[in-house]
Amino acid sequence: MKITYHSPEHSKVSGPYHPSVEVSAAGIRQLHVSGQGTYDPQTGERFLGDITGQARRAMENLKTVVEGSGFRMDDIVRVTLYLVDIGDSASVNEVYQGYFSAERYPARSIVGVRELPGGQAIEIDALAAAPAP
Repeated sequence: MKITYHSPEHSKVSGPYHPSVEVSAAGIRQLHVSGQGTYDPQTGERFLGDITGQARRAMENLKTVVEGSGFRMDDIVRVTLYLVDIGDSASVNEVYQGYFSAERYPARSIVGVRELPGGQAIEIDALAAAPAP
């Protein structure tokens, strides 16, 4: 088994963790992606606007980490969405579905939480898997 710690360019961490950790064994690569929120790499601030904008920013951050770690969005097999307001699910779904092909939607859970770091309304973590080269 091989473990690789990734810190892709333009990814941001706010504590003692890596944006993603890759585990390779038995011809399979798994990428465990830490929670991605609304940090905007251009402004250096969290985007705290409407939920559609927050969802888009969090999905772009997820994409940055996944692709910057050598995987594709279609390699994602599991997603967890953390929402401060479960009522935002429909708006989040509109953004979310634009990042995956319908025949390759990952397994997913939505978890309602009281609050998230920095006042954001959404955070996303994921698991991707791909064959080893």
